[in-house]
Amino acid sequence: MVVGMRTYPSAYYQWATQHFARLARDIETAHTGNPTFNVQHRAFVTNAVLSAVAFLEASINEIFDDVADRHRGYVDPLTDECKRLMAGLWDYTEGRPFLDKCQLALLCSNSAAFDTGRPPYEDADLLNKLRNRLTHSSAVTRITGHEDKLEKVLKKKFSSSRLMMGSANPYFPDHCLGAGCAEWAAQSAIGFADEFFRRLKLIPNYQRDHNFPPP
Repeated sequence: MVVGMRTYPSAYYQWATQHFARLARDIETAHTGNPTFNVQHRAFVTNAVLSAVAFLEASINEIFDDVADRHRGYVDPLTDECKRLMAGLWDYTEGRPFLDKCQLALLCSNSAAFDTGRPPYEDADLLNKLRNRLTHSSAVTRITGHEDKLEKVLKKKFSSSRLMMGSANPYFPDHCLGAGCAEWAAQSAIGFADEFFRRLKLIPNYQRDHNFPPP
């Protein structure tokens, strides 16, 4: 028996992002007493960020793949000219950031591109930069009160980890990587994706009912 199934992983990553954010929040809600490091909490927050960007990358790749493969369904509302342009650009976009792919798709569909200096693009860009820092991490000595450009911006986006309240540890990673960060990652990812597909006038796979359990 041979079965052909087309998989759209964006929905899995979206669920995972929300799941990890909830687990991180549960730990912080239950925390009392002195500042503490919790490896499970750190893993949940880190994975929420990683899954959020994986969700965004999968979402745009799925649309380009459907167009390039001439797979009917989700991309049917796109015009033939839009599909022709997207298919022609697909090989060119290989390895490019997902934000660039989104702007190209909007250009192909004659839709308004994102303003790169405002939400939701701005938050998606910050999310991607945070993901890159976590993925390409290195041993660095950080000093309390000495935040770089990315850390200063993130500090204004969400609340710090409750596990580190009262601690003199540098902002990144201990104060930054908390439930607030994980929830911001989830909200930023879905906010950008929803607006992107609204502009394309498409209902992507992740917006369909998958009957998943609550995250």
